[in-house]
Amino acid sequence: MVYSYGRISNIDMEDFGSDEIGMKAWRPPGSAMLAIIPLLDDDISVHSEIPVGLFAPQTNRFGLLVRMNPEMYTNWAEEIPANGTEVEIEWRCNLKSGSVPQETPVFVLGTGGMGFVAEGCTLSDVRDMAGTPESWSVADRDMGGVSPRIRLRLSRNMKSEGHLRNSKVDYLIERQGTFSWMNEDETFIVEDILD
Repeated sequence: MVYSYGRISNIDMEDFGSDEIGMKAWRPPGSAMLAIIPLLDDDISVHSEIPVGLFAPQTNRFGLLVRMNPEMYTNWAEEIPANGTEVEIEWRCNLKSGSVPQETPVFVLGTGGMGFVAEGCTLSDVRDMAGTPESWSVADRDMGGVSPRIRLRLSRNMKSEGHLRNSKVDYLIERQGTFSWMNEDETFIVEDILD
């Protein structure tokens, strides 16, 4: 398929490509294939309105989606007050030092259909530091130990997952990483959902 066209795009995958390679579904903006295939073969390139995959410049990193498991982080409701007060939390992360500009928009999405919990921004760089073991379930107290953390300024903003499911960025629900980057368009759509 790719060799006959010399390129691959989301439209190609949506129209016929996913069936041709046996994929059950193809979710734009694509899968890891768009990131990996062009690196394996110089004759293959990705054509898109915006750069994607491993070729995407860091300028496409505009906001951060933070996944929160309320069964693990059991004190979230006390630490992010319902009255909308802004709080600062040293959030455990999987990010690299120097990779996140200060005041990057952040949106906390609970797992298990919980929906959005809070929004805010980053206040610091990533650094190794101890957390608060008492914030975690008994089984997950080790999450409060020394690990990479970033300071977030957050305020509670509860919105059901249905708002996200009925949007152009519904695929964000499937993101598994604790922190994942969103581009500018995705960030503004999520901001509109939370307004």
